[in-house]
Amino acid sequence: MSAIALRYDLKRHGHAPVAVAVPGGVTQRLRLPDAEAKARLVGAVLSTRCAADEELELFGEPVKGLPRAERARLHDRIGVLTQAMGLISNLNAWENISLPAAYHGTHPIARIAQTARDALQSLGTEPGVFLARLPDEMDPFERKLVAFLRLLAKEPALALIDGLGEGLNREQSARAARFEAEYRARQPEGTLVFVDLAEEEPR
Repeated sequence: MSAIALRYDLKRHGHAPVAVAVPGGVTQRLRLPDAEAKARLVGAVLSTRCAADEELELFGEPVKGLPRAERARLHDRIGVLTQAMGLISNLNAWENISLPAAYHGTHPIARIAQTARDALQSLGTEPGVFLARLPDEMDPFERKLVAFLRLLAKEPALALIDGLGEGLNREQSARAARFEAEYRARQPEGTLVFVDLAEEEPR
């Protein structure tokens, strides 16, 4: 797959413009010049919307002016792991993964459960114990892992991960680095984008 899966342009007064183009089917690491640019890119992809000073294309389609139903169709093909993560504190890990999937109704729950179990086992985590835990009982990596499993549940053609190593220690960052292989094993033709700040050291 060689067509552009993600194209984003941001023109800002007083700041250098941002231009991103990611071919389909690749794994690409983007280093944005500042926190505002990173937040704007992630927010645009997450919402499949762009402001007047932005341009966003997903799978070759400009999102500006698209009807709601067409934006929803594109949104269904995208998975985004943000720093906020949005876990609900009184729901356990499995509920945080399965309820959004059940609400959107994109894939059978049995398939989502199998994906979660397989990925956890591959990452060296016992599924039965982990999936029953609440977010407050988890360390930063484990909360990020729940958000990643929720992303996998969508089976996205385009996956964007914001600040993979942020808030993690060296050991946790090494474990999180294995997310790439887990995504790629399930979506060999998918597009995986890691977004970080330019001044951060490579992991």
